[in-house]
Amino acid sequence: MVDDHTIFRSGLRRLLSDEPDMRIVAEAAGGREAIEQLRRRPYDLVLLDVSMSGGSGLDALRRIHAEWPSQRVIMLSMYPAEQYAPIALEAGAQGYVSKDADATQLVAAIRIVASGGYCLPACLRPGHHPPLTATAHAALTEREWQILRLIVAGVSLTEIGNRLCLSVKTISTYRTRLLHKLALASNAELVRYCLEHGIGD
Repeated sequence: MVDDHTIFRSGLRRLLSDEPDMRIVAEAAGGREAIEQLRRRPYDLVLLDVSMSGGSGLDALRRIHAEWPSQRVIMLSMYPAEQYAPIALEAGAQGYVSKDADATQLVAAIRIVASGGYCLPACLRPGHHPPLTATAHAALTEREWQILRLIVAGVSLTEIGNRLCLSVKTISTYRTRLLHKLALASNAELVRYCLEHGIGD
């Protein structure tokens, strides 16, 4: 179980302790610690938070998938499944569960993924969403996603820096990187790109 919130890990540990076929045998507060744990011994399943203060869970997922391609992983997140689940699945996850989900949903997802299946949110199941396709924004990091959404919402670079406790120069660098990754030239094109791909509100 990988999450940077001790209280959340404690609650999840108590929740799963009621299941006779489940046991949390290791915990980590960030991606780097999770990688170290995986190098010590194999695990049936990894529960990995998308957003952690020590680094992106999606970045950690990509590293895990690169070193252990068969490792089963469920991503846990407060972010919209429509936007982040496709990225997580392309990066190597077998499941995506919202932290708002009912406990029974998480338990069911764990059993499905641990037994070799995939647990997709409703928005990505056949009949509910178009087939997944590779898009330029699938390669964005969690921080880049965060800044993209703020830019598209009309927030100035200075204010974004204030909100994220980063310098304006750093935010400007992220913006340049976003434009490069998406092959765009301006904020207006960012907005149009998001509209065309159904990103944002």
